Amino acid sequence: MVPLHRSTENASSSPLVTPSRTGILDAFQNRSFRFQWPSDGLTIWAFEMETLILGWYILTATDSPALVGLIAALRFAGTIFGPVYGALTDKFNRRRLLIAGRATLAVIALAFTTLALTGALEPWHAFVLAFATGIVRNLDNVVRQALLADVMPARSLSNAVALSRSVMDISRITGALLGGALMSSLGFGGAYIAVVLLYAGSSVISVGIVLKTQTARVDDAGWFADLKDGVSYIRHDQAIIGSLVLAFLVNLTLFPTVHGLMAVVAREVFDKGPNGFAHMQMAYGVGALFGSICLAAYAQSAAPMRRMMIGVVLWHVSMLIFAAMGWWLAALATMVVWGMTQSLAMISMSSTLLHTSPVAYRGRVMGMRSLAVYGLPIGLIVSGVIAEWLGIRTALAINSIVGLGGTFLAGLVWRGLWSKGEG
Repeated sequence: MVPLHRSTENASSSPLVTPSRTGILDAFQNRSFRFQWPSDGLTIWAFEMETLILGWYILTATDSPALVGLIAALRFAGTIFGPVYGALTDKFNRRRLLIAGRATLAVIALAFTTLALTGALEPWHAFVLAFATGIVRNLDNVVRQALLADVMPARSLSNAVALSRSVMDISRITGALLGGALMSSLGFGGAYIAVVLLYAGSSVISVGIVLKTQTARVDDAGWFADLKDGVSYIRHDQAIIGSLVLAFLVNLTLFPTVHGLMAVVAREVFDKGPNGFAHMQMAYGVGALFGSICLAAYAQSAAPMRRMMIGVVLWHVSMLIFAAMGWWLAALATMVVWGMTQSLAMISMSSTLLHTSPVAYRGRVMGMRSLAVYGLPIGLIVSGVIAEWLGIRTALAINSIVGLGGTFLAGLVWRGLWSKGEG
């Protein structure tokens, strides 16, 4: 039996919503959003710092681009449990899951800090801790997205999605800069102290979130039956299926660069150290932030699925151009464009999924969306191996071409992705 839910007028429970005109900061009128926004920001800030610190640690300790790709992939290993996380998110209190998960991330980061400061840290420790972080981090992703739709009124949901993306971009910029600066001055252990504090702070701030939509169980079929029911619902919704396929594609071809292999680009192509690496991440974050702000102002515009398709195409094209860059400043400028196109694609994708999903299935839909992220660890490993064999430029070019081809095929199979309506 499908679980029933108690809903209030504050919840976005309509499967399809025609957004109305809203102000750029409309979502901040909601009390819970004013807590979730900074809490999410601190979590992502810590995650971005970890990406930089762990990637650079493994690169300097092993001198292997393939292992850099592997450790980044391990941090997304939990994506394979995405559907299970989605079923649990629909079954249990999402606010409590968010608080507990972020506290657990702080404990894992504290273990890495202790090993680094005591001089006991070895590469295999980093791989184990990266895997543990990935397991918990993916649950956090599923919960926070479902929770966002729970606490926001329907008219402000698209605006909230864009603003949530903006705090990710702000955190990416500041996380890269702070991570590079702390690592250069304090070493790996000193830099990781900041990661512990950020995760702990995000857990504390999450206490202020008020959940207005709560799952009410009326059967004891169990999480597996809930999971089957969710899969059945999802595979009959073409808007969701098409979006999930594109989500897998961009994680396979585009995200491996910024979530692991940018350290290789910085050192092998431009002969830069940690600070140069941080500047590249910052440029990407600046572009993504600009794109998020623009979409926050125009989140109510029509055809989010068409925007998603256009964004995915332009995103791949910008990476193909970046792969040919040899001039440092031109490469940074291309990274800004890259970030803008990423925002166009991903915000439109999230808006489509959250508006389309009824509250009873929201956790499971976002859990399947999380499963699509499993393309990232696959892409990280494959791209890392190609980079080691043929060079990082070749790896980026191959990813771009594969991604463009996959987007074209998706457009042929799900022609509704190009429609003018909501999908």
